[in-house]
Amino acid sequence: MAGATRNARRQAPRLGLLVLAAACAAAQEPPGGPPDVTPPALVAVRPDSAAVLPGYRDPAVFTFDEVINERSGGRLEDLFLISPRPERVTASWKRTRVEVRPAGGWRPNAVYRVTLLPGITDLRSNRMRTGSELIFSTGIPIPHTRVAGTVINWAAGRIGIGALVEAIGPDSAVYYTKADSAGDFVLRALPVGSYALIATIDDNNNRQRDRREAFDSLPLRVDTTAADSTALLDLWAFVHDTVGPALTTVSRQDSITARLEFGQKLRPGEPAPDAVTARLLPDSTPVAVVAVWTPATYDSVHAAETPRDTSVAPGDTTRARRDTAAAPRDTAARPPRGGVGPRRAFGQPEPKPAAADTGRSARLLKQRPALIDVWMVRLAEPLARGGRYLFEARAANVNGVTAVARAVLAVPDSTAAAARRP
Repeated sequence: MAGATRNARRQAPRLGLLVLAAACAAAQEPPGGPPDVTPPALVAVRPDSAAVLPGYRDPAVFTFDEVINERSGGRLEDLFLISPRPERVTASWKRTRVEVRPAGGWRPNAVYRVTLLPGITDLRSNRMRTGSELIFSTGIPIPHTRVAGTVINWAAGRIGIGALVEAIGPDSAVYYTKADSAGDFVLRALPVGSYALIATIDDNNNRQRDRREAFDSLPLRVDTTAADSTALLDLWAFVHDTVGPALTTVSRQDSITARLEFGQKLRPGEPAPDAVTARLLPDSTPVAVVAVWTPATYDSVHAAETPRDTSVAPGDTTRARRDTAAAPRDTAARPPRGGVGPRRAFGQPEPKPAAADTGRSARLLKQRPALIDVWMVRLAEPLARGGRYLFEARAANVNGVTAVARAVLAVPDSTAAAARRP
């Protein structure tokens, strides 16, 4: 009996290893045949889209053509949006299907929009690049309304990819979606009523509007009696600061220009000439300010002030004529390394230049000026070496909040530094 017990103890680790190996082998691709690189495909959705189901209690079911990964990109419930938004979404994995429902169940007499986002993967990590949408009702008729638009991350000067878009109704119901890779969004089947439409650059992807995240809002009236029940809106997101901009850095741009950097984006437009004052310390002697510019205006003025060197050093014109009469260039020679790109095969046509982006998103970005946080200040006299200047700026942020900010510029004394060198 004792020997049998010892043998069982010796065999237990081996049996555990065998079970583990079998489990690993089951999750791997079967040997033989080509590798599977096809992502899973959605083959069925329940309930039917546009169905009106009073008292509906069952989950929404998304069925795929193969077993999917229970942890596709993290939590499975993060790949589903239920609108109007519940406190929590539950998603149950059933091998080839996912059952989704609000944690508290479906509300009666509500129109629901269940969105499957891209990201479902199979056991071989093949990822679905597209999503799907299911709209059904738990009692009331489904309205044929559509709110669409584009979100622009105005502060960053780019499209609001993946922005959170919310339509908050008078009953505090929140209908929401996410913008796609072009910043475009669509909210379908919104019930008739007045809403606050809010687009947020969801930096931490928590599907909430946090205090320091850029957003924009518009009033929205949804009415199916209108001739066109489709609304097309643009939202320009920026951080809505309630405190005016402060000066963070003042530096020397050139001999008579200082660069003022603020901690917030500023209201668009050229600053007023009297928006900045300067004083030479320690006596607070006023220094005349000639102009206050945006960086783009400064660049154009600086380029116009910089003379172009058109002089040509005298040379041997006879030699130049001899060089131009040299043998013609060998057009069949190999292009220099790092040249215009890969060589084309014989007979391959010249590649056409890439077409310009004429999409709606690109056109929108050109409609408003880029937000800046820098001013260039031109003084009437050169900055003194070793001098200290107090700059005072009155500026407004994008939200319209104005503040007076101060900062000191210490100009390096290159002469004194050179004298201290051994």
